[in-house]
Amino acid sequence: MGNQPRFDPMKEIQNLGEQITKQIEKGIRTVTSGADGLLLDIYQADGNLTISSQPIDGLVKDSIEISLESNILTISVRSEPEPTPTSAQYHLQERRFGALTREVELPIPVKGQEARAKVVDNRLVISLPIDDSIYGNITVTPVE
Repeated sequence: MGNQPRFDPMKEIQNLGEQITKQIEKGIRTVTSGADGLLLDIYQADGNLTISSQPIDGLVKDSIEISLESNILTISVRSEPEPTPTSAQYHLQERRFGALTREVELPIPVKGQEARAKVVDNRLVISLPIDDSIYGNITVTPVE
């Protein structure tokens, strides 16, 4: 009994609190980023607004649907897992497959009818020309 560590209830409570915090943070990350969402980068360059997605494992290219209504861009895709042997028993399975949908409010006006989309390295890249026509000078007519 001489060399056994002493039980410290406060240290045990602190360890339990840290474990609970890690699990909550993991859950929040899953909800906000993962299974039913699609992570995007949006940037402006060379007269275009570009939207680039995270790489999408198992992307089914003919499932891609993109629509623009007002300034809300909606992206829907489907992904499927690669075939695995029927006898496979997973020890870890973190990737999610199925339908992914994301709606995003575009920060500036674009010409939706001129939009282009392509798949590059399993990432969806959408290019939307910026609509500069809503900006400009106003002609002032002199009052007589």
